Amino acid sequence: MDGKNVTDANLDLLFLYAREIMKLHKIFPYVSFIMKSDVIIARGYNRERETFDLTNQDQVVSIRAAQKTLDTSSLKGYSLLSFFEPTILAFDVSLWSGITDFHWCINSKSFPASYNPMSYGVTDYAKAHPGEITIKPGLREKEALTLVEIAQKQKYQI
Repeated sequence: MDGKNVTDANLDLLFLYAREIMKLHKIFPYVSFIMKSDVIIARGYNRERETFDLTNQDQVVSIRAAQKTLDTSSLKGYSLLSFFEPTILAFDVSLWSGITDFHWCINSKSFPASYNPMSYGVTDYAKAHPGEITIKPGLREKEALTLVEIAQKQKYQI
């Protein structure tokens, strides 16, 4: 991923991981990857319920895993590919780690139940700070929302 493209293969892997996590943990498909040059460095899923730690959102978990794997706190030049638009917490942690390249499937406005009601998000930051970050929202969003519908029907934890 170079800030311009996410391959279909990467998205296929994200959807596969989302399905695995849904089936295994009976939760919504909150999953993400940290990538560089089309290589998955780390992946994460939402662990808030199992750890009772609200900071264990999928993007934060994947960032922590990448930092541990690479033995560094700096993820400058890496990309975040996530199923859901990052929350403000996950976005800030991403920026602090050096990530400036963001790709996601489901926009916050498409599934507001997943977000605290705030009037500021990733796209607002991009508008206020032109050229500082790259965002590619809504990748295969319709397909992603189908998985959310399945999770809702199964009464999985949000």
